[in-house]
Amino acid sequence: MAFDGRNVVPFHYAASVCIVMWMSSLVTGALGIRNLNFTTSKVDASELIIPALVVFGDSTVDAGNNNYLHTIIKSDFVPYGRSFEGHVPTGRFTDGLLTTDFVSLKIGLPLQLPYLSPQAHGEAILTGVNFASAASGWFEKTANIFNVVGLATQMIWFQNWKAEVLSVAGPVKGDFIISNALYAISTGVNDWVNNYYISPALQRQYTPDQYTTFLLREARKYIQELYLLGGRNIAILNLPPLGCVPAQITLHGHGNQGCVKYLNDVAAHFNTRITLMLADMKKTMPGSRLILIDIYSPIYNAFQNPQKYGFKYARDGCCGTGELEVSILCNRHTPTCSNPDEHIFWDSFHPTSHFYSQLAEEMYDFASPIILAPPSP
Repeated sequence: MAFDGRNVVPFHYAASVCIVMWMSSLVTGALGIRNLNFTTSKVDASELIIPALVVFGDSTVDAGNNNYLHTIIKSDFVPYGRSFEGHVPTGRFTDGLLTTDFVSLKIGLPLQLPYLSPQAHGEAILTGVNFASAASGWFEKTANIFNVVGLATQMIWFQNWKAEVLSVAGPVKGDFIISNALYAISTGVNDWVNNYYISPALQRQYTPDQYTTFLLREARKYIQELYLLGGRNIAILNLPPLGCVPAQITLHGHGNQGCVKYLNDVAAHFNTRITLMLADMKKTMPGSRLILIDIYSPIYNAFQNPQKYGFKYARDGCCGTGELEVSILCNRHTPTCSNPDEHIFWDSFHPTSHFYSQLAEEMYDFASPIILAPPSP
């Protein structure tokens, strides 16, 4: 039997689940769900554009799955969650909501529960679920380093979710949810900064360009698998400017306070190649909408000119010195800034909820016309 993961020992706050479920009562958005009649075999697609949001990836979109894992990569403690409703740490690696949370609310869906939550069953998962696990990547061995859940297992979880949706909703409504859902994949950073650049063995085995080729082969495999399992609206986030992440400046900047150029160059090269790869994949994936979301440019631009985007601080995160603190190093004993909204980064690795909200607006504005347009022939 495939590993489900729900029998692991939970490490979470019950209050966080209550808050997330409370936020599920928000009103329907422009692309969200409406009351549909699924008593017949016909469904009017014009009435419903995105019935569900399904999330794969790493800490940039993990809504709390790592709370339930035996790993040190966690954020289910203060000061994480400081800006969340009720000031509750939920396992999100930021002070409040994530980009995918804002997108979900924007399209009128409730926040997705982490797959490992005991509440992630029945009606609660018909509007989507979150499979992401912090510290994972495209490369399965990246997840193994910190005993977290990689994309191979996340895909098994997806198959389990799909079966439960069909069981709970019935074949007509279930198929409609699965084929019209928006699938978001945000991963890849850890493959570089928490694997390749800390592994002399990997660096001997691959040049950066060869490693990029390897990662793209993994990405292609998982995107194709998602498509074959019924996913049609698939959004893939490209890499951010790795060299502008505060922790990477501290570790690799040699005392300079600007972005680390060679790390940014690696990310930019990867992004160029994944753009070409997705364009090629569209030719063999009829009925699909592959949406590449650029997060490199908005993060880089904000770092170079924070005031233009309403921020005061780019180099340092809000937690502690903002130069190295992340996960267990950003804890209840760590001082935090007075106003996270003035910072691009919450800790030394992850943006603030305020920055995520701006990123979500850009993503929504970019993706909406593509989702509304006809799919690939």
